Amino acid sequence: MAVTPVVSRRSDEVMQRLTRLRNGIDRLVASVRDGHVSLSDVFAIADRDTAPADDDSVPSDGEVASFVYLVKVAEAVPGVGKVRARRILEEHGLGERTRVGAVPRDVRAALVAALS
Repeated sequence: MAVTPVVSRRSDEVMQRLTRLRNGIDRLVASVRDGHVSLSDVFAIADRDTAPADDDSVPSDGEVASFVYLVKVAEAVPGVGKVRARRILEEHGLGERTRVGAVPRDVRAALVAALS
């Protein structure tokens, strides 16, 4: 079955948006790894602005921060490895597929304290 030009264009637009989102996630994780951004900052960014941008071409910082998996950010915290990060998340009832934006507010302070 042939793909129409409209479907092809939409697919290209979706792939470009996902690529920008992935690049934003990589920058955020690198910032955490370098110590420029803390875990509490990531939660604050995720809360600040989670609505998509008006032009829908560039994802907002809040959209990126709320979309990233918590385990990626926790592993990137200096001094916390993969095993320790996963154990702490498990202790707080959070799985590997939990996104930063889905973390309950009452658990956030305990995570920041445990991962600092």
